[in-house]
Amino acid sequence: MRSTSHYPYSSKNVYYYYCSKVLKFPGTWAVLIVSAYYYMTYDPMAYLWIPLPPADLKFNTGQNYLSSNLASICGLGNHIFEFAALYGLAKRLNRTPTFFIENGHHLKMLNRGKTTVPGLVDKFLIINGSLPSTIRNTTFQKGVCCTFDNPMRLESIKDEYLHLSGWLYQSWKYFPDMRSELRTYLSNSSENSNFGNLPRSDAETHVTCIHTRRGDFLEVGFYGSDPVFVRNALKFLNENEVFGSKKRKTVLFGDDVKFMKKVFEGSLLSTDENQEDATHFISKNSPTADLVYSKYQCDVVLISAPSSTFGWWMGYFSKGDKVYHMDIRYVDDRVYKAGEMNIGDFYPSHWRALKFQSEDNLTVVESF
Repeated sequence: MRSTSHYPYSSKNVYYYYCSKVLKFPGTWAVLIVSAYYYMTYDPMAYLWIPLPPADLKFNTGQNYLSSNLASICGLGNHIFEFAALYGLAKRLNRTPTFFIENGHHLKMLNRGKTTVPGLVDKFLIINGSLPSTIRNTTFQKGVCCTFDNPMRLESIKDEYLHLSGWLYQSWKYFPDMRSELRTYLSNSSENSNFGNLPRSDAETHVTCIHTRRGDFLEVGFYGSDPVFVRNALKFLNENEVFGSKKRKTVLFGDDVKFMKKVFEGSLLSTDENQEDATHFISKNSPTADLVYSKYQCDVVLISAPSSTFGWWMGYFSKGDKVYHMDIRYVDDRVYKAGEMNIGDFYPSHWRALKFQSEDNLTVVESF
């Protein structure tokens, strides 16, 4: 019997015949090229940019409202700055802080805020819709992150809906003398109060909290944490802070666990079994839990990546309100070099800056 494997009309030959016909058809290659381009450029989060329909606003309400453009695609630290700054501005201007849910990114920002600072978000009027085109943008905080724009010039504006063109608002001067109030707005849920084996600050234990940041900072030109600086800065703190007879415990926070493990060998993860003699720990808790931990347990905070907004809030919310940070003037950081940060606007005046003594001497000293 003749073998079918060499028969000219076998299924295998028919398969190759039609494949060659399909590949010779120009339209096939067009489809393949378009499909490949779509695959390489596809953004699964693109739908979040789809704007919601304009909100149906009520007018002549007898109240005045304050809203702003928002950097809703940014991280939690940036979000808290915008919520806090707009709340502070609204109080000064005697307006109701207002949040327009313009798109999916705004909704994510709102939900993050509700998780972390629910008391602060509760101060806002939430409007489900985009800003109507009939509401004009008022120029304010011109496109830079970390400078203060004096709101005095907004006081004469009588618009019922005042919408600001700025974003980020990363200056404590937008919410001066509000630290005690803002700390009360942090989450108090049991879910965010479980810190694992991290040490507790009490009469016998002093806790130093060190925030680190690597990740995207190294890719976009922000100064990322340096392990040598972290270690030598802790030496500076141990020599200059008054601990008395308390046991000293150190907790690292950040976005790169592998990096933090290398900073202090033998550090315990917050998920590890507790060891009484452990002195260095690494948090693997949620960002919200880390901020809550700082509020109740951090006697001193060191911010090793000086433009980190999350590190900033760890310092601001901290129990001890003693905050040190790498002096951004002496490192390679795009934000400062671009002139987008005013040191006095970004860092509270009682926070203390640290730096390496020189390029050749990596001893950490206070910077004046």
